[in-house]
Amino acid sequence: MNNNTSAKPARFSWLGSATSLFAVVACYGTVAAVALLSLVGVSVKLDESFMVKLITVLLIVALLGMGNSFRLHRHAGPLLLSLAAAALLFWVFYGSYSKPLELTGFAVLLAASVWDFRVKKRSCVCSEEAHCREK
Repeated sequence: MNNNTSAKPARFSWLGSATSLFAVVACYGTVAAVALLSLVGVSVKLDESFMVKLITVLLIVALLGMGNSFRLHRHAGPLLLSLAAAALLFWVFYGSYSKPLELTGFAVLLAASVWDFRVKKRSCVCSEEAHCREK
């Protein structure tokens, strides 16, 4: 059996979790950096529409990565939770903005990312399939 074909989906198994974390960092990390710069006297203007578009793209890539992870471990929970978080964040960005809902959406996205990582780790410990032996 050719192990290269079964290992290909695992090559990007980190994509959903990593992109979810990057979306949070892109949003709140940028705000924190601007706040720190303003403390030292540097004024920076952020284009909020660009940030919303960037985070939207990151959320879509995160959902695709979570879908790929689902194909590997077949646990629907992390994928469903990330879909719910993304729907909430899309509503916040393009519908009615609410800071508590935004924080909730990102917290749920982080929880889905951690859950997905733990499920992948558990499925690799319990399984001897080729996708668990990434190089």
